[in-house]
Amino acid sequence: MNISAIDLNLLVAFDALFSERNVTRAARRVGLSQPAMSNALSRLRALLDDELFVRSGRGMEPTARAQSLALPVREALARIEEALAPALAFDPARLDRVVRIAMTDNSMAVLLIDMIERVRETAPSLDLHIKNTRTVGMAPMLDDGEIDLAIGVVGDLEPRHRAAPLYADRLVGIARRGRFGPDGPTLEQFVEAEHALVAPRNGPGGAIDAALAARGLKRRVFLTLPQFIFAPYAVAKADLVACLPARIALAKAELLDLEIFEPPIEMPEFTVKLIWHSRDDADPAHQWLRTTIAAVAQDVTRHNEDALWGMCRPQVRAPAREIAESPA
Repeated sequence: MNISAIDLNLLVAFDALFSERNVTRAARRVGLSQPAMSNALSRLRALLDDELFVRSGRGMEPTARAQSLALPVREALARIEEALAPALAFDPARLDRVVRIAMTDNSMAVLLIDMIERVRETAPSLDLHIKNTRTVGMAPMLDDGEIDLAIGVVGDLEPRHRAAPLYADRLVGIARRGRFGPDGPTLEQFVEAEHALVAPRNGPGGAIDAALAARGLKRRVFLTLPQFIFAPYAVAKADLVACLPARIALAKAELLDLEIFEPPIEMPEFTVKLIWHSRDDADPAHQWLRTTIAAVAQDVTRHNEDALWGMCRPQVRAPAREIAESPA
């Protein structure tokens, strides 16, 4: 195929269609009318002798041919954008597109409101589509172009993925105020209490249960929840005990008259990260959004660092790792 005979704008249209899976949204993303985008799709189909995108209940699903082209096309466009970047002034106020971000409920509770305010101040035409998801599903969603960014706790990543730390957190216990003494519950009191367990992966237990089992102990889990955000209300209403990220505990303790205590079992801290696909490294809009989210995380978490690490009995911090009762 002679590259000089190809309208490279068709590759831009293809990239938008693959990301948006919708002709109308893809047209808006690249500044075309819907008929113009439909025409571009017809030309792409004729050029490549493939349907490329077929209609389904979820929108337009890419064919195998389209999936094989997506990454090379995105990388090629990124190279062109990178080459032209010095000559172009990027202005977030001119952004008119939808950005899809996968977040765990922990990261939403900590960052989302401030993210919304910051984005609306600097990029008023940018639309945010937030997906609540488990960390284990984020990498495939990035690969498929279903999301542009992810925020959560991750372990090892593939070379095609990137990650940057946003903030650290750790598990603390919560209970109604006055339930335990100033030093928190003893191990016996902790085990005897009725617990609310947050299990984002729908598993039977978490790191606390494993640590207790190693000592031949087992706690009573009265209530299992899929999200951390509901746990403080359940603890306050039903006189339960729960372990959840300290930043959520800090936000809800005063409102619900809860006390925060150090669990009688040592828990490691974990790091919430920003994750993206390497194909978006050089995209100016993507770079701006990553920088904006990192700045929001720094501003939001800076003021309560002392409270976060000093509200309970001093502890020796364990190395950060992913744990079941974390925001994953």
